[in-house]
Amino acid sequence: MVDLKKIIDGMTVEELCGQVLAYDVQPRDEEEETLSVIRKIKPGTLFIAGVERDSVEQLQPFFRQFAKYRDAATEASGIPCMVSTDIENGPGSFCKPLPELPNPMAWGACNDEKLIERAGELTGRICRRIGVHYTLGPVVDLSLNFRNPLVSVRGVSDSPERVIRIAGAYLKGAQKNGNLAGCLKHFPGDGVDERNQHFLTSVNSLSKEEWMASYGKIYRELFKRGANSVMVGHISCPAFQEGETDEYGALPGTLSKALITDLLKGELGFGGCVISDAMSMIGACARVPEDKLAVSFFRAGGDLMLFPRPEEHGYLVRAVESGELSVDRMKDAAYRCLKLKEQVRLFDENFRIDGDGAEEDIAELEELCEKIAAGAVKIVRNNENVLPVRKKKGKVLLLKFSGSYFNTQPAESPFRYIEREFEAQGWQVDSFFFAKHERLKQVMNEYDLVVIASHANYHGSTLRVGWDNIMALWRGYILQHDKVVFVGLDDPYKLFDFPYAKTYVNTFGESPSLQRALVRVILGKIQPKAQNPISFGGYFEREGD
Repeated sequence: MVDLKKIIDGMTVEELCGQVLAYDVQPRDEEEETLSVIRKIKPGTLFIAGVERDSVEQLQPFFRQFAKYRDAATEASGIPCMVSTDIENGPGSFCKPLPELPNPMAWGACNDEKLIERAGELTGRICRRIGVHYTLGPVVDLSLNFRNPLVSVRGVSDSPERVIRIAGAYLKGAQKNGNLAGCLKHFPGDGVDERNQHFLTSVNSLSKEEWMASYGKIYRELFKRGANSVMVGHISCPAFQEGETDEYGALPGTLSKALITDLLKGELGFGGCVISDAMSMIGACARVPEDKLAVSFFRAGGDLMLFPRPEEHGYLVRAVESGELSVDRMKDAAYRCLKLKEQVRLFDENFRIDGDGAEEDIAELEELCEKIAAGAVKIVRNNENVLPVRKKKGKVLLLKFSGSYFNTQPAESPFRYIEREFEAQGWQVDSFFFAKHERLKQVMNEYDLVVIASHANYHGSTLRVGWDNIMALWRGYILQHDKVVFVGLDDPYKLFDFPYAKTYVNTFGESPSLQRALVRVILGKIQPKAQNPISFGGYFEREGD
């Protein structure tokens, strides 16, 4: 048994201030420069950025590079370095072509706790084998505002009970055997405001009573189920922040003593590690001078700072040496970071991963992705019995509505798995971005089926449909085709944009398995079994609770 308090007491101020930093490293970084920074600031945690390659074999240099960074951090501090990343959708979230789980709202639509728990367990084993210890997930935000561009299909549901059951199942599986530590995010809760906390301090405007019955309920219950880390977001919650306002409103959670120390650690009794969301985001860094950002986070009660600049280490050291930041507060933060490392057994030299080998785990997780997806596609409207389409072969026109936040056509089609699956089923596919309505009028009768699929990147300020896409429907020519299917990949609320859609399907995400399942549902190859995980007033109600 490692004596963590003894380790903490033996640390210098410089070592304490390094242990509470989660420094991000990326494949494009210059290696020697990165190693130099790591050796200087001695970060206790590294965040590794995602990468995409054509095969698992091509990922090996990436894994070796990050192992080198991890080993350098461990050597510099004398304490095992913890490696973290975002694994919201399984290993494929950050390393393609590893299996990519359907999006969390699809878990809620599938509504099968055993499948989700097993997927979490396999994710934990696969990720631990490649050197990851700590996932910044699951998302436990509630999809309460359909205009919110961040939660949407990243969240499980608008129901606290379903979030607890389904996100709790994933957490239980991922943390089995100490393979991974999970992280609940984004405290005090995204999904109420319609704005994006990357761009500004967004607001959770619920009353104390409303918050305790929803977000508070989720956090309390998942703490009981073993959650030992919480990510605090750049989100204010004014109901709990009396006296913590300036002319721009209440402080973001990342800078709020009322939210971190008083509410999270105090009233909710959380004893684990509080990590910040990325401190490069405008929602935090616009509120204080740059040399006070890290200091303000730790004074508020935070324990692990995500995405610090190297200079922040020096700011923290000077704050401790001047008395602006107490040594005891930094010791407490460092202790909570070490407890998280203990949870994932970084101090256990005999740690081994249970279960079969890596190839078997990957194969089983790929099968589970298809099973979850098959249970997650929901036919919301079928007013003229267009679905299922029983033809064995035909010609399909795919109109691709893409809401890229750069407002350009994506370099690689986010709809490629729809195209490939139609082709695999014997159909000819013609697909277009930004199609012209007059041209569609001329060719539409050549097709047996028209699919209008919508995709947008959650990093944008909105998921709503814009002019560049909607012009394909101008004058309503294409709507006169007798087999038109609208599909919402990016969010489940597209009937707000297409209220005239007679046939409408939600996939609750855009993962490869969900796109394949969509085509199979359209063609009648699988029976749709999904249960709406959210309600959308006037359009459909939640099912399966």
